[in-house]
Amino acid sequence: MDTIMVVEYSPGFPPELRVQFEGGCPVKASLDVLGRKWALLVLRNIGLYRTQRFNEMLRITPGLTKRVLAMRLKELEEGGFIRPEERGRNFTKWGLTEKGQDALPILLTLVHFGSKWYAEEVFADRKPRALSEVFEGSYIKKTLREMTRVRPGKRSKSTGADLTGPVVREIASRSTVS
Repeated sequence: MDTIMVVEYSPGFPPELRVQFEGGCPVKASLDVLGRKWALLVLRNIGLYRTQRFNEMLRITPGLTKRVLAMRLKELEEGGFIRPEERGRNFTKWGLTEKGQDALPILLTLVHFGSKWYAEEVFADRKPRALSEVFEGSYIKKTLREMTRVRPGKRSKSTGADLTGPVVREIASRSTVS
């Protein structure tokens, strides 16, 4: 059973930090899988671009090799982010798990950040864009809807806190979606 200790201020940590992590950090733990080269792009392909098959992912991700794609798919599946939705004789269609769905706001945040700060590398006209200029507003809302709806039973075992994603609700409320 996981234990979360509510702590008073510790030197080196901000006073707003309400828990003491035992042996790790949520960011580091998340990056153990998502921080691997190409992992977020594979997740992007499945979650945002709805590209579900191996060869489709290779086609839309320049530089990604068959070997690395196979490794990342295996790691993302083992990490609980994706699952095979359909297997055929020579193909597998991949889909997101609940954990994978929970990663979509991270991807949308990266799209927003990259569209603003790396426009010179991303867009032909080199002009920064808002997230609502990159994706249709209805698509952003639909993508975030899963994160913002209340899921029965999704509460912290130790504190009873709501685990439905306040950060995502904040992203959704900030996006200038028409």
